[in-house]
Amino acid sequence: WLKPPRPRCSSAGALPGPPSTERRIVDPERVREPSSVHSRRSSRVAMGRATKAAADVVPTYDRNFIISQDAEPHATRKVEILKAHPEIKELMGFEWRTKYIVAATVALQVFMAWATLSWSWVPYLVAVYVVGATANHSLFLAIHELSHNLGAKTQAQNKLIAMVANCPICIAYCITFKPYHMDHHRYQGDHDLDTDIPTMLEGKLTTTTATGYVDHCLRKAVFMFFQIFAYALRPCLTKPEVVPFGGWLALNWAVVLTFDAALVMWLRPKGLLYFLLS
Repeated sequence: WLKPPRPRCSSAGALPGPPSTERRIVDPERVREPSSVHSRRSSRVAMGRATKAAADVVPTYDRNFIISQDAEPHATRKVEILKAHPEIKELMGFEWRTKYIVAATVALQVFMAWATLSWSWVPYLVAVYVVGATANHSLFLAIHELSHNLGAKTQAQNKLIAMVANCPICIAYCITFKPYHMDHHRYQGDHDLDTDIPTMLEGKLTTTTATGYVDHCLRKAVFMFFQIFAYALRPCLTKPEVVPFGGWLALNWAVVLTFDAALVMWLRPKGLLYFLLS
């Protein structure tokens, strides 16, 4: 266990250039701890008690990831911003309009699924891309905000609103999303704990094994195009123990599957296809 602590990483394939030969000097005091212990300590420091200014965090680079041994800078930046602009606190709190915006967006999607039933494929796909994808992206963002309890006073109310927003997405995920997203904020930048960071395998397939600039660009384009699947599957595959089995998860699936079944009975499979393509 006498090895340097795990590096903090950002997104895969960050740099298309050649591997760097630069190495960081690790403080001997930090090497004395097991890497797992230090990682959790550094994560806690990063999220609440960071000691460095944001400008002091200088990363090193390799071909797959931007790597740094320094504390994640967001906590320090939060302190600096609040000190300079304490009036920001007046904007903190839940947004009461969220439930109405969610309901209106879901209604728009249902209307569009019905209205496009008889359309030919070209205008149908244009509607899916312009209206459907925009609306569903808005619902994804609503679920993100609701996972932070920013849509209502209580956690239960936020979860119920999130389930409504989840319906046009066709696959139940809002209850599963929250614990993984909280870990993302709690351990931001730790590649063993933050499941928002692409895995080493993703970095290898996207960047390390690329044969040249064009090949690398094409791989990055494919990676970005299918990012939604990686983002959805990566957490459950790498940290299955975080899945919140229980009543809320069962209710999430019951609500979404009931919505899907009702949609197929009313608008036939093409109605459901509109939501899936969106």
